[in-house]
Amino acid sequence: MEVEVVPNSIEADRVIARYHAGEIGGVFLSNGPGDPLILKEEQAKIKRFIEAKIPLFGICLGHQLLSIAHGYDTYKLKFGHHGGNHPIKNEEGMVEITAQNHNYNVPQTITQVARVTHTNLFDGTIEGLAYNDSPTLSVQHHPEASPGPHESAYIFKKFFEMVR
Repeated sequence: MEVEVVPNSIEADRVIARYHAGEIGGVFLSNGPGDPLILKEEQAKIKRFIEAKIPLFGICLGHQLLSIAHGYDTYKLKFGHHGGNHPIKNEEGMVEITAQNHNYNVPQTITQVARVTHTNLFDGTIEGLAYNDSPTLSVQHHPEASPGPHESAYIFKKFFEMVR
């Protein structure tokens, strides 16, 4: 798999055209920083990608923006999640130790449009989602963290399978 880094200023039409032409297989939405609710242009682009059925994978801020683009605003946590030893449980029941660095989270009501794939064992908040009607998955924690825990690295393989 090849990765092409593009700025958030890229036009949605250009990305969609490249997807339909077979030039790209999906879009990865990277981590933050910042308040996802103020990123209106990015939210609008992501809505267009969802409508185009482009495979999407979001981490942290990308995870939050996907929630907003699906109509579920994020909220600020009372205590942010920061550090390298946060246990989460995946949908197979396995515990993963993760790196985290976020102050915002997606609401529980998002289960109307997505399946929870990962749950934070400290406070029960959502750490991962697979969306019901689009080839979209996301995680709140940082499987790309290095140095850091690597238990969640398999999530990249899931995205690879989606775009292949």
